[in-house]
Amino acid sequence: MSDHNISGLNLAAAMVNLPTGKPLTAAEASPILRAAGGAPVIVLAGAAGSGKTTLLASLHDSFQRGPFANYLAAGSQTLVGFEERCFDSRFASGLDAPLTQRTTVEEGQLIYHLRLRDLDLRGPLRNLLLADMSGEHYERAIDSAAEAATLETIVKRADAFVHLIDAAKLTDSETRAHTRSNASMLMRRFFELGFFSSDSRIDILLTKWDIVLARGGLDLCKQVEASAATFFESQCAKRVGRFRLTPVAARPHYKSPLPLGYGVDGLLRSWVDDQVRQLAVYRRRILLSPTVRPFERFALCEAKEMFEVMS
Repeated sequence: MSDHNISGLNLAAAMVNLPTGKPLTAAEASPILRAAGGAPVIVLAGAAGSGKTTLLASLHDSFQRGPFANYLAAGSQTLVGFEERCFDSRFASGLDAPLTQRTTVEEGQLIYHLRLRDLDLRGPLRNLLLADMSGEHYERAIDSAAEAATLETIVKRADAFVHLIDAAKLTDSETRAHTRSNASMLMRRFFELGFFSSDSRIDILLTKWDIVLARGGLDLCKQVEASAATFFESQCAKRVGRFRLTPVAARPHYKSPLPLGYGVDGLLRSWVDDQVRQLAVYRRRILLSPTVRPFERFALCEAKEMFEVMS
């Protein structure tokens, strides 16, 4: 073998496979789930424009400024993805007004990764996976049970299902009924399909709270929150392990008195600190031929729960 080939082999062996920084697919996120300590999976669902991607961008921006929710940023495998979501809201984009890129149906379910550590540096590194469901997936799941069924794996696996609802639309008589109806239909469909169980955790986020505050002050905020709580608690609260309704303003208007990430810090803390759900293990028995050989007879005696004879 030539020196050239030898050096080429050594070079290949020395190469390190670095992450692209782009959002992860389910397969790419698997090593993080399998690592020691695992990672909570948070599913973000909501209609187009409800604020899912803005929520992700606000988390990234908050950690750019320093500690957030008593956590320090300790790395991410999806930094490029976070930056792509934030760019259009920054001065460098050249836009007249801040925007946030939407997740399209072609992109599927994008998974973002955060690695965090307690501010006092005493705790271990903690991973968090945030799955961004596109608004188109949301609409299709409402319209079709077959489309909703394609989301079964990720919704059942979620440690928290986060449903974002545009609270600004709840203050408008022309959009209130449609917004509330769609949100209710999605939750009802997921319950009917058995996606939620008695240990599921559901967070309803009333987004764009800065707009609600600007339109009617604290009185309107209290009215919208109370109405939404009454509506969704009757549908969800008694059927799952935890139900919360939280007003948030992930990226409030610069004239708003609300800070960046209003309401998000407490949510982030619970998503990271709550114990990962213990998912049920479904065991399937191994079928043995009706003609039972001595070894199979031994298996039936010693491990009845693992084997059964075909009828």
